[in-house]
Amino acid sequence: MILIPDGDCLTVHCPAKVNLFLETRGVRPDGYHEIETVMQAVTLYDRIVLRPTAGGGITFRCSDSRVPGGKGNLAYRAAELLQRESGLPAGVSVTLEKQIPAGAGLGGGSSDAAGVLAGLNRLFGLGLSRERLSELAAQLGSDVTFFLRGGTALCQGRGERVTPVTSNLAAHYVICCPRRTLSTAEIYRNVSRLNLTTGNRKVNLILSSLAQGEHSLVSANLFNRLEEVALLLAPEVARAKDLLTSAASEAALVSGSGSAVYVLLDSEARALAVAERVRARCIGRTFVAQTEQPGY
Repeated sequence: MILIPDGDCLTVHCPAKVNLFLETRGVRPDGYHEIETVMQAVTLYDRIVLRPTAGGGITFRCSDSRVPGGKGNLAYRAAELLQRESGLPAGVSVTLEKQIPAGAGLGGGSSDAAGVLAGLNRLFGLGLSRERLSELAAQLGSDVTFFLRGGTALCQGRGERVTPVTSNLAAHYVICCPRRTLSTAEIYRNVSRLNLTTGNRKVNLILSSLAQGEHSLVSANLFNRLEEVALLLAPEVARAKDLLTSAASEAALVSGSGSAVYVLLDSEARALAVAERVRARCIGRTFVAQTEQPGY
């Protein structure tokens, strides 16, 4: 996450994420799935501009008409929550320029919400600690807490328990997003139906690989338990995975609950060449990104 003050407003660049590892550990008493995942923030950004306004309300605009407004938008709810919890009397204008595709498993909505929390805290000098912001983030959604820090992290529970991970990997990513979107809830319902809830893949191998910073080791240990369901439900995702694997001569992986598929590469030149091959086949949208460092 990048925060850039500009006069009386603040611009926040909110990163996407990919899941380097995702395993399910069964269903919790609250109905959510217990997960263990390693998330990596990458340099594909939504852009949010925050401005103070008179009147105490929230004005929300988005560049993508398909993205819901008002209480249907997580970034709006983040602004509303921070106003209420901090007692902030001022109004705020939130302008969201979308670049991260929705329904792709890249965490754009959660990242936008984290960007609003951190951005309003900075813009209005509220002085809320990272711990307090994390408590508010957990009320909004499972992945929001991760995006307050970014970088590389092990996320457990519903995803809200975040532990920073040591990573010496400097990687480039080609991310292919089919036009088909997938619902996280639908994916998890089918995980249960297909008896994929009892996971047993261990996270220690990917953590060790990241610490060593070896591209080949990390690539060999990428894993996503939800991928099988995404491929079954959406042939478009399976085609994107095949195309990306063929173009890169590397194994591609679905991110989160999909529909985005990515491949991890060791140089920008390779990433740009792979992206060009994929775009020539006219499959959805294709992005090139790098590992983003933690903090804001």
